[in-house]
Amino acid sequence: MTVIRSNLKSGLKLGLAAGLACGLALGLPGGAARSQAVSIGALPQGSLSYAIAAAVAKVIGDKTDLTTRAIGVGGSNIYIPQVNQNKLQMSTSAAIEAIFASTGTGSFDGRKNPDLRVLARLLEFQVGFMVKKDSSITALTDFKGQNFPSGFTSQKLVGTLVSAAFATEGMSFSDIKGVPVPNFVRGTDELVAGRTVGSFLAPGSGVVRKAHAKVGIRFISMKAVPSTLGTLQKIAPAAYFTTVKPSKRMPYITKPVKMIGFDYLILTNSKVSDEVAYKAAKALHQNKKALIAAHGVFRGFKPKLINKKGLKVAFHPGAVKYYKEAGLN
Repeated sequence: MTVIRSNLKSGLKLGLAAGLACGLALGLPGGAARSQAVSIGALPQGSLSYAIAAAVAKVIGDKTDLTTRAIGVGGSNIYIPQVNQNKLQMSTSAAIEAIFASTGTGSFDGRKNPDLRVLARLLEFQVGFMVKKDSSITALTDFKGQNFPSGFTSQKLVGTLVSAAFATEGMSFSDIKGVPVPNFVRGTDELVAGRTVGSFLAPGSGVVRKAHAKVGIRFISMKAVPSTLGTLQKIAPAAYFTTVKPSKRMPYITKPVKMIGFDYLILTNSKVSDEVAYKAAKALHQNKKALIAAHGVFRGFKPKLINKKGLKVAFHPGAVKYYKEAGLN
């Protein structure tokens, strides 16, 4: 388990009474807010999910009196239920997973998590298909009959997204030679080792940078046309097509590439206090520069969309209170 901590700022004035200090130490009501610890679940270190959680933890910790930490605990099928149980106070989540988990459908079939709430919509997350730079593969249909990662037992969202992408081309996992992996990190390891011809992951992640440094990689475009959007969303609700443009930060993207996009969220639990949710939402909304300093992916953070409508999962009342005060409709 990987952890990044952001120290609690005491904010205590000199001369506090001994009784209050004792109350803080014991976690009594007088010190409840200041002693609140907030753990943010995410995928393992090296993933973009973890980097996002670490950035969020840093900004909330720096800008409030909360103790925050990012924890890499495996797949979302592990950490999202822990948020529902309030074992973790927050987590990263794709909007797709949030819908599945809260309704007990898709990858969470029969496992409804009714206490999940949205704290904030952070940004658009982009994912796509990666091959070695010298590969002859240029389209998804070229994966037919080839070794490609499958299973994704600890990261079911990846399997869902790959299934949805394949479906837009009239394909399924039965059309490839599946190489079982627990997650996209292992899938990329298989690509680098030459045991698969491709992988599926976020272009801005550390895993991609490492793979590119070792073997040289590139991303291939999907056929993103309006007629296949319904097919995509039937399997991965709330997903959509997006275009990733070349940038200095991603030298392996040399021309616009069509990928899958979805809203990326911070989830919390309905039992997390309104005060904590309010402070966390305020810290994120008001500190885009600090978020960017923590990780460049937050250049895509649009504060006006932090309480985006239509996510199909309710926002936490404490966050709603702040967003209303901030004049966000």
